[in-house]
Amino acid sequence: MLVGRDGERDHVERSLGQASSGRSAALVVRGEAGIGKSALLDHAVATAQGMRVLRGVGIESEAELAFGALHLLLYPYLDRLDLLPGPQAAALRGAFGLSSDAATTPFLVGAATLTLLAELAAEKPLLCVVDDAQWLDRGSSDALLFAARRFQADPVVMLFAVRDTAVPFHTPGIEELRLPGLSPDAAAGLLDHHSPGLTAPMRARVLEEANGNPLALLELGAARLAAQREGRAEPAHQVGPLPVTRRVQETFREQIVGLPETCQSILLVAAADRFAGMDTVLCVARAVGADTSDLDAAERAGLISVADGELTFRHPLVRAAAYQCATHHQRIAVHRAFAEASPARTSSTAGHGTSLRPPPSRTRRWPPSSNAPRYGQNAVAGPWPCPPRTTAPGD
Repeated sequence: MLVGRDGERDHVERSLGQASSGRSAALVVRGEAGIGKSALLDHAVATAQGMRVLRGVGIESEAELAFGALHLLLYPYLDRLDLLPGPQAAALRGAFGLSSDAATTPFLVGAATLTLLAELAAEKPLLCVVDDAQWLDRGSSDALLFAARRFQADPVVMLFAVRDTAVPFHTPGIEELRLPGLSPDAAAGLLDHHSPGLTAPMRARVLEEANGNPLALLELGAARLAAQREGRAEPAHQVGPLPVTRRVQETFREQIVGLPETCQSILLVAAADRFAGMDTVLCVARAVGADTSDLDAAERAGLISVADGELTFRHPLVRAAAYQCATHHQRIAVHRAFAEASPARTSSTAGHGTSLRPPPSRTRRWPPSSNAPRYGQNAVAGPWPCPPRTTAPGD
């Protein structure tokens, strides 16, 4: 079910309509992880009545295998290679390891892809969809984009879904459609449909954290509703991000764990308190061994932006992943640094004192006379006279 995507759905359906009238169309759908690109491609496939559908996908682990994605897409039709001009057929056979001639010319592979798709479209209008195109190997992406730019009077529609990553995937010469977050009304409708019964504060918090991302709405809503029914719902006003499921966390985890450790530390600091001003973040970061320059790697990776003295995560899910990728000890150390950052405890720093408590099921009861260890006691040397936060809870 596509919610809040009427304009985007119409755009795709118009492209499909062009094929029925003998005109080609190519479209690149871009957006962050979980924003609904795959759902839009699924809608195109479901709507493509009377069309032959070819589905391909970029696979990150195969991104270095030359022509691997193209082989996956065209494999069912390799028996048609004899229909191609000799040099083109030989180029594809060489690319796919079907001949002893391993030498391939990129132009001939692209031309062969163009010709083979056109031959298939001559029999029946063709829809070619490629999901996760950012993971295509270079040979496959060059061949498919070569073909997409050259179709004109063939009943062919080529749709590519591209996730925003630190490494840009360029598609010059092809129309692009960027998917934004859902509108507030559409986001609320999607959440209420899939997770009815959330308390008003928790519902508001999920909508805030998801920021219009459909996957985040579904995963956060389901997780919080289950926690609420089991009597373990977190307070909606907590300073740290809401816990996310592994499915959501993995979306950004690999980008974060690939950063330098000090960069991960300062991201953890920024993620631990959504109300903290930049001065406070930098002050607490110094307490855990990080500094301003450690933000550079995260900026280059596109995970955060720093402008006008404010640090902003690209998406709330990046913030959640930065927090949950850290160990429990690391989170405790950061919350202790925040709690000791100001001599005067305010309602906005009180949440860090709460976060210092271990989970109830793991609390070890120490006799009053024992030297009970303090969580994170060696993480911070002493209180840091940091500036107060610039935003109060609830603002």
